[in-house]
Amino acid sequence: MRSMTHRRAVSLALLPMLWLASACGSSGGYPPLADIKAVTEAKPVPGDEIASDPDAEAHYNASVEGWGDRIWSAGARLCRFYQRTKMPNVDFCPVPLTP
Repeated sequence: MRSMTHRRAVSLALLPMLWLASACGSSGGYPPLADIKAVTEAKPVPGDEIASDPDAEAHYNASVEGWGDRIWSAGARLCRFYQRTKMPNVDFCPVPLTP
């Protein structure tokens, strides 16, 4: 009976360790793919209507502002990622913005 209790205790201790090990290994040392996609997002292209329609111009300006904010945020996250991996000379990363 004692052997069965010992095996169960070992099994219960092993499960969290395996879970933690799998979480560590899943990143593979790469930055998040979503951030790489975000920093390579193309800038919005203006249409001809922005020259004559104030609403179209405002919409385009807002889309460019949103694009710039997304790129800046992704770049800041990538910077902090590389800082956590101890990349040399990465000591300039902005702090996360709080909503």
